[in-house]
Amino acid sequence: MICKNCNAELSEGVNYCSNCGASTGKRDEFFVDSDHLVEEIKKIIDEGIATRIIVKDENDKTLLDIPLAAGLVGTLIAPWLAALGAIAALVVKCKIVVEKSNAPVDKQTSDVEKPN
Repeated sequence: MICKNCNAELSEGVNYCSNCGASTGKRDEFFVDSDHLVEEIKKIIDEGIATRIIVKDENDKTLLDIPLAAGLVGTLIAPWLAALGAIAALVVKCKIVVEKSNAPVDKQTSDVEKPN
């Protein structure tokens, strides 16, 4: 396996590059207009499968790097969304890089059963 960040040779099954520390998870990249940046990021977070979101400008310069953990609550993500709003005001088009875990995601609900 090859690191997507530094092209170092990696052993199979590792989660992070031993050379640069980059995740070896699946990466999706797509462009979005700044008008829709915050809503796209919210949608990605709501899906619950991303481990990291990187927002880049048209020149591939990293503007914001958001590490995500399972169970992240709204009060913890609010400052990131405020920063995204400021970024959206400065750039026209953004590239969103979404890193996903190699492990399968178990999306169990934590609803409490109500007695009958």
